[in-house]
Amino acid sequence: MRSVVLSCSLMVLSAGLTDCLASEQPPLSLLAESVTPVTTQTTVSTAEKPLNQQADAPADIKNDVVNSNVVSDVSSDNINDAIVVSASAKRFQIGEASGDWLALIKQHIPELAPGTDPQNVTPTLLRKLRLDIGNILATEGYFSPLISFDANDTSEKTSGVRSGENSVIRVNIDAGARTLIKDVKLQFSGALNEAYKTGQADAVKRQTTLTSNWGLPAGAAFRDEDWDKAKTTLIEALRSDVYASASIANSSATVDADSNTAMLDVDIDSGPPFTLGEMTVTGLQRFPSWLLDRYQPPKKGEPYSRSRLLEYQRALQNSAYFSTVAVNVDTDPAKADNAPVEVSVVERKARDLGFGAGYSSNTGFRAEVSYRDRDILSKAWDLRSAVRIEQKRQLGYADIYLPPRDTQFLDSFGVLADRQDISGLLLTRTALGVKRTSTRNHLEQRIGLNFLREKVEIDGELPKFNKALVTSIGWTWRDVDDSFAPRKGQIAQLDLAFSEKALLSDQRFIRTYAKYQRWIPVGQRDSIILRAEIGQILSQSRDGIPEEYLFRTGGSNTVRGYAYQSLGIQNAGAVTGGKVMGVASAEYVHWTKSNWGAATFIDLGDAADNWRDHSAKQGYGIGGRYKTPAGPVALDLAYGKDIKKFRLDFSIAIAF
Repeated sequence: MRSVVLSCSLMVLSAGLTDCLASEQPPLSLLAESVTPVTTQTTVSTAEKPLNQQADAPADIKNDVVNSNVVSDVSSDNINDAIVVSASAKRFQIGEASGDWLALIKQHIPELAPGTDPQNVTPTLLRKLRLDIGNILATEGYFSPLISFDANDTSEKTSGVRSGENSVIRVNIDAGARTLIKDVKLQFSGALNEAYKTGQADAVKRQTTLTSNWGLPAGAAFRDEDWDKAKTTLIEALRSDVYASASIANSSATVDADSNTAMLDVDIDSGPPFTLGEMTVTGLQRFPSWLLDRYQPPKKGEPYSRSRLLEYQRALQNSAYFSTVAVNVDTDPAKADNAPVEVSVVERKARDLGFGAGYSSNTGFRAEVSYRDRDILSKAWDLRSAVRIEQKRQLGYADIYLPPRDTQFLDSFGVLADRQDISGLLLTRTALGVKRTSTRNHLEQRIGLNFLREKVEIDGELPKFNKALVTSIGWTWRDVDDSFAPRKGQIAQLDLAFSEKALLSDQRFIRTYAKYQRWIPVGQRDSIILRAEIGQILSQSRDGIPEEYLFRTGGSNTVRGYAYQSLGIQNAGAVTGGKVMGVASAEYVHWTKSNWGAATFIDLGDAADNWRDHSAKQGYGIGGRYKTPAGPVALDLAYGKDIKKFRLDFSIAIAF
């Protein structure tokens, strides 16, 4: 009988196994004459592992003890070991072995790596290999493996190489039966358990949920990784709300290798309930402190909630003013009644000047100059402006965004000047407007008021002038896995606009527009993209309605195979907007293991004066895709069935 105490992590093999071996008492005999079965009593103690060295276990999981009774039959192995040691300069390779643990052994045992140089085989080396392999198998729940070595001389007498110099030693591994969890005991202490004993509903529900959600129940396989993960998940769930200093006071796993079962015991100390205290801010230099109050900070006296603090941190991080934000709470149990909240920020630059260039098959080559000032009039007003020159369109705009209100409303106002010459229609317009935007979870809401003046020119006709004062409201629901390159999820949009002829408008109308996109994952990398758009103007006539509010379609993001905004009311030499519009699209995208992909698609759509005249124009084709940080770049070759022409469409496919 012997006792082995390992004070290193079972998972940290490359750095810790030598030290573990050094602390071992004399090992099982490997002499050829020893043929008696040996029964060993083994106690394995896993020392506490700091959080920054162990991905899945909190720093305060203490006294993690694995007690096991290990039985090994080494009678035949001892004879083989003596034979193996009798030769020199040998390579090791896996012999008879199979199981999901095999990849771990190949990864962590250097002697079994491909291309390893021949080694002089000694009893110490064989003992080390047995210990290394056994430790890896123990992390996977195998505590009674049989490990043997077979020497196989592969050198040829005719090669001139002495026999034995290029021998292969096959390492045969029989992992045995996997250990299963027989029983789990979770014992709670601290304020949570005291409240549970008095029958407080929240505490009863919380403790019952933690117990039922334990990740390593009876009947499950015992694995070191799952054991750590189950404890980490439990303690992090407890720390997420109210009990910020919760810890695992003790945890132990008693393994019986004879019956291949394990008994788990975990003692959880919830600590005291935490309430938030005063908030202190560091890092402010240019912006006023009241700016942070506009993003719904946690209030003094609130119960501690990790998600609440992360929500506040995310709101500041996504604002126009801060590049880095960290929100922390002191988790000292002595400060639980009034835990200080510490906010550290790094401000963004006050001003940015940017230059850009690009190309689109819709509007041609473009160049752009943008300017941003985040502190207009020293009031934290955020100015966003740009001048963009394209072959078919030129525009300039300036918008000012005010700091958000307590209710998370983001107010803005701005001006725009735009000139475009597309599909024979020359439009010149100016506009000014105000808008209020609010976001709650996946839903964004927009309310706006815009005044627009427009000049419409068609060759051979007199210019027309339209104006409208338009009130609008819209909603967008976003639920996608990636904002720039979705593979799963959906986006829905609905916009309504109203104009009254008696209020600075040339025509009374109601405009409705809806759009829906859905991404359906296929296999590991591919996806199906479905898109639908529909719009309608309710009005006695489209005369006097600005073209901005009428409907045209066609182009890279609508109906491919047709020129940009070429589908609408056909006039002599020009296409004007209609009162109805409908578009549908289906696309299949196959991605390779790199950033490249290929797509096939079909689009249907048209714009007209009424649904009777609406004729779904069809375009279909193939395309290439390339992933970029701003979203996939798309190059499509589409065939417009109604015009019987091929057309190249180029765009960056960003979710709207």
